[in-house]
Amino acid sequence: MEIKRREKTLAGLFSKYITLFILSTVLMAGGVFLLLLGLTDWGVVLPANYAELMITENTDKIRKAEGDLEQWIPEGCSYGLYNQAGEWLEGSFDGQDRRAAWENLLKYNIYSGNGSYYRFIDLDDGNICIVKYKLLMRYANSKANDLLPAPELLMPILDVLLFLGNIVLFSRLFANKLKAELRELSGITEKIAANDLEFETGTSDIKEISEVMVSLGQMKDALQDSLKTQWDMEEQKQEQLAALAHDIKTPLTVIRGNAELLEEGELLEENRECAAYILTNVKEIGLYLETMRQVLLGTEETADKRIMNCTELGGMFRETAKQISAAEKIPVCFEISVPEGEIFCNENTMMRAWSNIVSNGAERTDRRKGLEIRITQESREGQAYFKAAVRDYGAGFSHKDLQYADREFYSGDESRHDRQRQGLGLAIAKRFVEEQGGFLEYGNSNGAGAEVALWMLIKQGPQMVNLAIEK
Repeated sequence: MEIKRREKTLAGLFSKYITLFILSTVLMAGGVFLLLLGLTDWGVVLPANYAELMITENTDKIRKAEGDLEQWIPEGCSYGLYNQAGEWLEGSFDGQDRRAAWENLLKYNIYSGNGSYYRFIDLDDGNICIVKYKLLMRYANSKANDLLPAPELLMPILDVLLFLGNIVLFSRLFANKLKAELRELSGITEKIAANDLEFETGTSDIKEISEVMVSLGQMKDALQDSLKTQWDMEEQKQEQLAALAHDIKTPLTVIRGNAELLEEGELLEENRECAAYILTNVKEIGLYLETMRQVLLGTEETADKRIMNCTELGGMFRETAKQISAAEKIPVCFEISVPEGEIFCNENTMMRAWSNIVSNGAERTDRRKGLEIRITQESREGQAYFKAAVRDYGAGFSHKDLQYADREFYSGDESRHDRQRQGLGLAIAKRFVEEQGGFLEYGNSNGAGAEVALWMLIKQGPQMVNLAIEK
């Protein structure tokens, strides 16, 4: 039978360390006291009544001393020798102590005002010796008395130092214990932040930390389920859109077939031109849908690239923009200065990217003002680029659109995506352009509306072919 481990609480852990701290402090204080007693027994420290005992022991020798009195006075004591009239003869008293000692003798007062004591000894020669001493512990070594605090002071000093050291020691022990437990929490949060959700949260010896781990584990499981659900939904959405792109080919085939039948009949020149536009755009839509399906399913397009003249590509861009604007019944203004360089790209992919950008602009613009198309050469980081920009007069990009507009399936409010708001317009255009070695740039114009630009690297140093502004 498995024994359930009893969890500790933070309060219990803190109480444990406080108890250990108090016990260790008491033991340290007791150790200091025992050390002092041991030093006394070993003769390193003299007891507090040592001077009094030595004076008692040497009293007879002091009485009989003749001119050699100081050698029998214990170290740390002072003395004075007086005659019967109270006249000072010799000794170690200073001027103030000489008078005070004699006055205490007359009163037979053995207590001094500064915590010292007097011993009065009558000498055999009729003189009087007064010895002044204190009941204090002293070191046996005289130099130690000059360098170290008195033993009575040394003990509380050691107690305070050991108390402070104990505080530092146990605070670090407590902090290290918490750090070891919190390190597990930190590891869990770091893994969750990195979306590394394949791990077990484990448990802790501390109840509160263990509860947090359980909560993090539940959050991890919920996040894992949410991400899996989101991934499944995105994958299903992509598959549905890819299937839809494939299914649209059937009505396109019908449209193409009927347009071809119309073209074979007798039509007016204007109607024949419309039929030709239909066939051209049906072909482009078919290629676009196939590429969109490949993008959604993550497959790579295998179409070959070729070297295209910038003038040729600029003309194709202009013609495509004219067709889209005519279909949308909006005006379009061209400003074109085509560079005479070459671009290495796939023609179909480039045209689909351009068509997508122009269509998005036509959808969003003010229909009275239409579109503004600029095809120019620009330089960036010492490289020459073919730049084709579409400027509309709509509401422009919101702050959120500027961050996420080129991401797949982003469909924020007023964002610039395809007409069904599936969030694929700029995402697919960006993919097309980047596959050709270029990049997509978008933002808001200084005036009203927004601008989306396609940049392609020019392979040769260009000379400019300036064309007049056309409306």
